[in-house]
Amino acid sequence: MVLKQLNETRDEVLASINGLSDDELNKAPDTDSWSIAQVLHHLQQIESYFLSLIDAALQSPSEEVKEKNLSYVTDRSHKAKSPIEPSSEFKTKEELTSRLNHSREKVVALLGNTNPDILAEKPLSHPVFGKLSVKQTLEFIANHEKRHLEQIEEIKKTLLVR
Repeated sequence: MVLKQLNETRDEVLASINGLSDDELNKAPDTDSWSIAQVLHHLQQIESYFLSLIDAALQSPSEEVKEKNLSYVTDRSHKAKSPIEPSSEFKTKEELTSRLNHSREKVVALLGNTNPDILAEKPLSHPVFGKLSVKQTLEFIANHEKRHLEQIEEIKKTLLVR
């Protein structure tokens, strides 16, 4: 179920950049905003970061983990400073897509080798939400991508206006 949500969201993200050139991907709306390439790089970095936390959590003892409300993750009116800032270095669509696919393949492989019943009882420390289960961390990743999908669409509108 969580994997389906992750894959559907990733498909939407990748579909959102269809037809954009490398130059368009790397153009930021203004000096205080990220480019689409930076957003995509950020998504890959976040997924890789949480993958390492998930891997460690799966090796830890099981415990009861209280579910948290993650609904506001997709609400862009709530701003949060990211602990992982993407570089502004020029990146091609091919490189960005490859990075995103590579990090997702690692998540899929990890989940393929894990009993899904234990995902809700393996805790990890999330920088914003505190203790989350692996299951909720995966839900966070999908919601985080939805949040940034909205940002990508906003950037595209801004770039088309110019």
